[in-house]
Amino acid sequence: MYEISRFFRVPLTEIGFVRAIVEAYEGLGQVVSNDADRGEIEIVIPESMAQEAETMIARLLGQGCVEIPRPLDWR
Repeated sequence: MYEISRFFRVPLTEIGFVRAIVEAYEGLGQVVSNDADRGEIEIVIPESMAQEAETMIARLLGQGCVEIPRPLDWR
């Protein structure tokens, strides 16, 4: 199974909310954060769920999340 990684900048106060939304959809994705103080997250999405994830991501983008390129220092 392949996975797709998408990266976002999220207001620090909203990281927990975003994590709860993503993980509430069983199997839709997992939220990873290297450093919670930076407000950058990665959402890892199984390729089989990519279409469903697009709907969720569109909603997150409408609530202050900004998609960004993979940070250069991301692990």
